[in-house]
Amino acid sequence: MTQMILVSALLALLFLPLELSWWRMAFFRKWIPVRYILGIIYGVSLFYFGLLDQSLTAIIAAYLPIIGIGLIVDNTLIFMFKKSFRKKQATTGAAIGLIVLVGFAIFWLIQPLFLADVKFDLADGEEVTVEEMDPVNEENIPIVPRSYAQYRSNVLMGQLENPAFYTLGETRIQRADESLYWITPIEYDGIFRWYRSDFVPGYIRVSAENPREEPELVYTEMNYVPSAYFHENLERHVRTEYPEIVMHDTTFEIDEEGNPFYIISYGHFTEFRRVAEVDGVVTINPASGEMEKYDVENTPAWINRIYPPHIAEERNTWFGIYKQGLINRFFGREGLTQPTEWGADDAVTGVVNADLQLNWFTDHMRLQNEGEEASNSMVGFTMFDTRTGDLNYFRDASGMLNGRTAMNLAERTFRRDDYVPGTPSLYNIYGQYTWVVPLMDRNSVFRQVMLVSARDENVYGHGETKREAFGAYQLELSRNIDEDIVPGELTDMVEITSTVERVYQWDREDNVTIRLLLEGEDRIFTVNASSYPRSVFIEPGDEITISFMDSGEDIQVIEELDF
Repeated sequence: MTQMILVSALLALLFLPLELSWWRMAFFRKWIPVRYILGIIYGVSLFYFGLLDQSLTAIIAAYLPIIGIGLIVDNTLIFMFKKSFRKKQATTGAAIGLIVLVGFAIFWLIQPLFLADVKFDLADGEEVTVEEMDPVNEENIPIVPRSYAQYRSNVLMGQLENPAFYTLGETRIQRADESLYWITPIEYDGIFRWYRSDFVPGYIRVSAENPREEPELVYTEMNYVPSAYFHENLERHVRTEYPEIVMHDTTFEIDEEGNPFYIISYGHFTEFRRVAEVDGVVTINPASGEMEKYDVENTPAWINRIYPPHIAEERNTWFGIYKQGLINRFFGREGLTQPTEWGADDAVTGVVNADLQLNWFTDHMRLQNEGEEASNSMVGFTMFDTRTGDLNYFRDASGMLNGRTAMNLAERTFRRDDYVPGTPSLYNIYGQYTWVVPLMDRNSVFRQVMLVSARDENVYGHGETKREAFGAYQLELSRNIDEDIVPGELTDMVEITSTVERVYQWDREDNVTIRLLLEGEDRIFTVNASSYPRSVFIEPGDEITISFMDSGEDIQVIEELDF
């Protein structure tokens, strides 16, 4: 706080007139204290209320225009009120101010034209293949969309003693208790509610893996939050301790014991505030305000994200459009791509690997011309590691369905129900690139999850639960898989002979699916009548021999049947 006041007072000197004649005239001299006070107010507005970092480039960008405007105004006013002030002198002084302003504006406009190579090198995309994308366990694939998590969190807010005092903060996905959850902090609903409240009562967590799991309202006292004011405002609290850092992003996370922390990703700018670099995080205990600063390499393992989504988004864009420099961007356009616009809130979406480490995902399509209809296929996709900033580009997905197409297919499939698709995510499921698309009704209530093969839009499965959707998708995948792929390559093939205990036939439009319970087996086995027409005649007590891909799930699709 003290440093902020001293810096504001020092920089307020730039508000004082640079033309000596201003100081010599009593009429103008009386305005000098007023201008100095305005300079202090300007500095306090920037650094205290605006939370601007006190770095050299920030000061230059904020105060250089002040110098230019001051030269123009001072020389114009002196020329108007002092007859002895020569026109040439006034013109020269005002021209210098105009040059400062115009020169700064030109620099600001044309500088990006020379940064294409710098931005592409910083994105540092590495081309990898599907073999380097570990398959994710079914249980750990998030299917609950953010909007549904927000809906359930909003319902739970009614349990608070004074729910009208509070509102929901930003909902973020993260790892907790070896599962994935949407975590939403509670925030103050305005300055008057902040003044009347002693503290924020806690946070809400909603399962990202199971839509039927009950959400939990965790009561814990939090004083330093983004929606608080003055000394209790979270970012202002950090700024007083670290005045020079650039605060890129603020998020809310919980540690292994469920203790709440706010995490601020910090860093600096290069290329005169055009390129953002991430240096680490600052953790803030919202109850006590205690802070710890970590660089990227030493950030605690429980923190899910160091690199915020907007940095992942811009580096994806740089990686796609700045291959081979700026000239190729506008003329040659060789090999250029752009992230697919899904029409959703998220430009990138969080997905997890086999170790539940978070990545920012987006797929790429070929670079589009202005007004051109969006492509339905992707030329690849990227995974941006939220902790290291590494960007991996999976080009072997070229020609497959992009996220927009998967959303359109899901919407068409449930047009009669008027369901709305959520943001899609791409995973390696059964050794295949697969889109996972949640579907909600118009009230943001979760209804279905749909799995769509990125290789073929005719191969998909859906269900009200994850297990049901995976079972249906596995069945369709086994029926429609390309001949050059052996089903056993997806997982281990097992053959068993057993007696049928129970039979259930499921009529599905123009097809019939038979589900079987076998003696000595806890799992359900399914077979499609179009693949084995005689399966409709199976009855309890029949002895059958089946082969199936043992994925370890409760529902297994029969690949071969003999009885």
